[in-house]
Amino acid sequence: MSDAALEDALLLFVREHDYVTFAALHKHFAGDARESTEIALPGNRVIWAGLPKPLIDAVLALLDQGRLAAIPGNLAAYRRDGRVLALPVEKRPPREPHAEPHWFPVLLRPMEQVLAEQAESGMDEDDPTR
Repeated sequence: MSDAALEDALLLFVREHDYVTFAALHKHFAGDARESTEIALPGNRVIWAGLPKPLIDAVLALLDQGRLAAIPGNLAAYRRDGRVLALPVEKRPPREPHAEPHWFPVLLRPMEQVLAEQAESGMDEDDPTR
């Protein structure tokens, strides 16, 4: 599958399922494959680990293109999808970087759905106080 084809397939999956965990994404596109990869934020905040690099690249490309949105998730959503990381779960963004890695669970959503919901609620994407 080419990069564009993988991105299209991934975006279609997120559109069809909405509020997609990386666990569900991993299962659907990579099955039980585990690689020594991780998606992480500064401060020892791990989003997901073990996903094949082409999937990571596709997710990051879709986020960069503004076609996907990543929102804070929770442990229950990942348990429902049958996979969790063996790390402490971050309860709220830290003031200082974590000394050890912590898992920051997120959910993926189609950006057009997020924007449509913001428009319906009267929230301006540039002014969340409205």
